[in-house]
Amino acid sequence: MGRRKGRKAKAMSTVAQEREAMDAYSHAISSAAERAGPAVVKVETGRGDGRGRGQGIGSGVIYGSDGAIVTNAHVVAGASRVKVTLPDGRSLPAGVIGSRPERDLALLRVGQGSLPVAEINAAPLRVGQLVLAIGNPYGLDFTVTAGVVSALNRSLPLDRNTNLGELIQTDTPINPGNSGGPLVDVQGRVVGITTAILPFAQGLGFAIPASAVLDAIGQITAAHRQSIARGTLGISGLDVPIDEDVQRALSLEQKRGVLLLDVAPGGAAARASLQSGDVILALGERTTDSVESLRQAVQELQGRSPWHVAFLREGRRRRVPLVPAA
Repeated sequence: MGRRKGRKAKAMSTVAQEREAMDAYSHAISSAAERAGPAVVKVETGRGDGRGRGQGIGSGVIYGSDGAIVTNAHVVAGASRVKVTLPDGRSLPAGVIGSRPERDLALLRVGQGSLPVAEINAAPLRVGQLVLAIGNPYGLDFTVTAGVVSALNRSLPLDRNTNLGELIQTDTPINPGNSGGPLVDVQGRVVGITTAILPFAQGLGFAIPASAVLDAIGQITAAHRQSIARGTLGISGLDVPIDEDVQRALSLEQKRGVLLLDVAPGGAAARASLQSGDVILALGERTTDSVESLRQAVQELQGRSPWHVAFLREGRRRRVPLVPAA
């Protein structure tokens, strides 16, 4: 009788321990998702004439509070339009800052500050370590899957001439649409960017390690800063629609403008007090409803100074003089 009670008590103790372990596992997953999730975006691209053909979808993660996003280069390659959707449902146009196709990484920027940011952690990983993938598989928004690091330093062919190396292999379910999204640890820190799956192979997903991601961010950012500093205005931007409420409030007939993504310190635009997030409406007497029209306005105004720039900031129209770079 005593032995029977002892076995029963031991079995109940084992069940309780298993339940506690499962609760701890579940808590770790949900906590990590809550930390990293607000910085994960859906990336949608358009190619061609915008009539629904050539559409693509992937994921990305915000790493800079100024709207800087990292994703896969193959997600945005050849795109004529890029849009990101935040977890709160806001959709924002994005510009491609640059890419490193040989690492399958690209940087985007949206003209929106004070965004939630994910921490990128390049500390060494361990095989068997618990990881999560957060993204938009098959367009299903903000999906979380969990697994472990299966192996490290894997290599996959990127094309006929190039291998993508130093990859993290994971059994975390990764599907089309996850590309460019984060692989995170139980602290919610980004340890990799998901990049590939092997078709028809269960449990084989791959991610670019955080160390390579940080290297690419540094290289792309440095090259971008050099390129905008060399420009006449010292800016980078993209054309965006003007909010209809702003159009009505300011009696604007113009429907599009050029959103400033970056303003080079010390450049002509910075000296005129232009900022990232401003929307340029006109340069001189020429309406600038696209990046191309802004380029044309710059060419037409060569040899004259100062120029006058009309722009929107926080829903108000402003106009300032600007002295172009020599």
